Amino acid sequence: MKRFTLSILASAILLSGCNGDGVKIIKTQDKDRPAVLADFAGQWDMRGHGQIWSINESSLTTYNYNSKTCIKAETETAQDLKDALKYLSLSDSQDKLTFVSPASSNLTLSKLTSLPEPCQDGQLTTEMTYPQLFDYVWLTLNEYYAFFELRGIDWQQVHTDYKPKVTDSMAQSEFIAIMDDIFTEFGDGHLSLSSDDGLSADGNKIDTLLKEALLRDDENVELAQAELNHNEFRVLKHLMQDGKLHTYEDSDALFYGKISERLGYVRIDKVSDMVADSSSDGIIPSVERDLANTDKIMEQVLTEFTDVEAMIIDLRYNGGGYDNVSRKIAGYFTAEAYSFGSKQVSNKAHQGTPIELTVTPSESQRFTKPIYVLTGENTGSGGEVLAEALKALPQSTLVGEATNGSVSDSLTHELPGGWELSLSHQVYKNKAGEVLEKTGVTPDVLMPAYASVDHKLNTDTPIEFVIQTMDEVTTHQYDVAMLEESLHEALKNTGLPSLSVAVISGDQVVYEQAVGFADIAQNRLATVHTPYNVGSISKAVSAVAIMQQIEKGAVSLDDSVAEMNLTFDPNNPENSGDQITLRNLVTHTSGIKDSDMILCTYYVHETGLPLAKTFGTSLCDDPVPVTQDLKTFLAHDYFNLNGRYVGSGIYYDEESGFPNRVLGYSNVGSALAVHAVEQKTGLDLAKDMQKHIFSPLKMDNTNWYHTNLKENNPKAIQYSIDNDGVQHALPEYSYATFYDGDLNVSSHDLSKLLIAIANNGVYDDVRILQQASVEKMLSAQSDVFTIPYKQGVFWYWDGSFFGHNGGDPGTHASMSYNKETRTGVIILANGEDAILGKNQIDSQLNGLASSLYRYGVQYPASNK
Repeated sequence: MKRFTLSILASAILLSGCNGDGVKIIKTQDKDRPAVLADFAGQWDMRGHGQIWSINESSLTTYNYNSKTCIKAETETAQDLKDALKYLSLSDSQDKLTFVSPASSNLTLSKLTSLPEPCQDGQLTTEMTYPQLFDYVWLTLNEYYAFFELRGIDWQQVHTDYKPKVTDSMAQSEFIAIMDDIFTEFGDGHLSLSSDDGLSADGNKIDTLLKEALLRDDENVELAQAELNHNEFRVLKHLMQDGKLHTYEDSDALFYGKISERLGYVRIDKVSDMVADSSSDGIIPSVERDLANTDKIMEQVLTEFTDVEAMIIDLRYNGGGYDNVSRKIAGYFTAEAYSFGSKQVSNKAHQGTPIELTVTPSESQRFTKPIYVLTGENTGSGGEVLAEALKALPQSTLVGEATNGSVSDSLTHELPGGWELSLSHQVYKNKAGEVLEKTGVTPDVLMPAYASVDHKLNTDTPIEFVIQTMDEVTTHQYDVAMLEESLHEALKNTGLPSLSVAVISGDQVVYEQAVGFADIAQNRLATVHTPYNVGSISKAVSAVAIMQQIEKGAVSLDDSVAEMNLTFDPNNPENSGDQITLRNLVTHTSGIKDSDMILCTYYVHETGLPLAKTFGTSLCDDPVPVTQDLKTFLAHDYFNLNGRYVGSGIYYDEESGFPNRVLGYSNVGSALAVHAVEQKTGLDLAKDMQKHIFSPLKMDNTNWYHTNLKENNPKAIQYSIDNDGVQHALPEYSYATFYDGDLNVSSHDLSKLLIAIANNGVYDDVRILQQASVEKMLSAQSDVFTIPYKQGVFWYWDGSFFGHNGGDPGTHASMSYNKETRTGVIILANGEDAILGKNQIDSQLNGLASSLYRYGVQYPASNK
């Protein structure tokens, strides 16, 4: 659980465990009586925490300290602590004080004869300059933090590097920025330093969901995260049998529903504040209510799930809470008490005694049938304790990603000036003795836990995986008649001339269909064999050709592009460091961008003049025919200071224009990659692909040149749709960089290639790539920060989906495959509405894509 400031016992609440029951009774010589605070009077040291409790008959005062400094934190009155007394007890020798928290595990304090000298009046630290604050934070972590070695932190070097940067006169924001730089290296969600005016430094990871939120709105991240959460709930409701997620009263902690009669679903977002409560009577009553409400919630859920045969427990969004709530929930899934690990204070100051982590079976209802527990990067703290407790059960299968790895309880120190320091000081281990910090709770079935593509397709990959594993059919299954209806509806709603689609399940095409016209003027109907221009999907096909040459040893991703027999140097003249490699080009990390003149490189085949004139733009007024040869375009018209198409620049600004700095999508860079491979190998890769990819796979309606397609099956005419829905036929066009987007291929042919890649390089017993080459092509090939997807060799990943999209004047194409559900979808259209300003077709096709995917993902179950 994250830190609290509601009472001085709050941090202890986080550190301790068994429930107190009723009023603590003290035995005296006279008679038994209820305990009072004076019974526990003394100075009590919380070893390994840097905290002392000073108790007298009227109050409890907390002191935070390290080996050099002591700070008087907070004082609570006896009245404030009345609810805590039943959880306090003394050892027979009166030298140990035990706090048995309702939230976590027992905490034992040792009696001191007096307060340490730095904690005496007159010696206390009451004010801190920024250098003093830095020293307190550094020394406190040095003595009490548990994971420097595990997290690879040279803490002494941190002091050497950063202490000189901290001054008395610096602004608070500057100090926070320095601390944030330090903490960011930890990746520890329980490490933070915050001020009372809201500024904070923390060690949180930049996880997948945060990346996606940054992509949506980097200036209002919280709003973007709320939108993502809304989208996820929309998907979940769609997957439920009745279209609803249910809760107990007004709980925002747990939601549940049935996916089918056999499969239940529970989403647990936190293990605290289980039911919204406006009471302000202290943290201990709040925890006690949480434990009681947990019973009520779980009993309601299991009553609803009496007849289900399996349950999904979704912890992917669980940010934490109380260990005892986690243990109580786990108790509803076992018939026997069991241990699932241990926790121990372990730092330079103290090595505590390991505390066993146990689960006691519920006395009411129990669910011992199979459970599938979904975890991910956002499963943190108490959520990770729940994940580990459930993982230890024999009927449990964990699916997803490793949890956050911020498992330790939070040790909190309150500091002068309203500052608060939180750190990790305890080591949690699983039953096998493996440390959970940093590594997290590891799944049995590893797969991405989150994907924005899932939201577009109205699906959720880990949930779909469980549905497939159970061979279950849900109420959302599509049949062919429903697909046909969805396809015609999409054609009507978008105003596209035609659509050609394919659905892949496993290694076979299970549905393919085309509707509409490939050529409106000639009344030529589209078929699944009609070649379409597929825009940037061309890059994914080029990637296969490049990987074939890498297999042969003819080229390497680490080749310096300038040394691949080019007649020009594509490197940024401002860069004297690392030069562009083939890897940079195929991962869009070269620093090369598409200039503002790139539209002027599109030319009409018949005239050679700019296609832009078709749209009435004045940008491309040059009456001279457009450069059509790739080599000439690159050497003379682009990578040339006075080049025809340099425009406002061909590199990103400043160091972003150097390789390995940023991911910047570049069509020109993609064409340069293929050209460089051609120059080094002496091949014409367009012809080579025909020989070594298209012909072996019998992709008979595929070619880079539309004039080489079959005369009796020409490509679909491309159309641009205006705001009135009028379809404007475009003249046949191309561009010198044609490898970045001018491939012509039918949906039927493209499905063969996609199956081959999904099947580790093989289609219908024909191998076009070795498995290792496919894995390399699809794996992340750059360490450059990407949002939100992973970039391979042109192919990219989003969650469990890999593929590529394509768009150009008159072109709209998408190709994706989910490796976990083994389902692929291809949609090709010979029209778009972006060029003329409408720009709605992409979102309108999401519904069709969702229907196609739904058919494919449940196809195996529906055909047995």
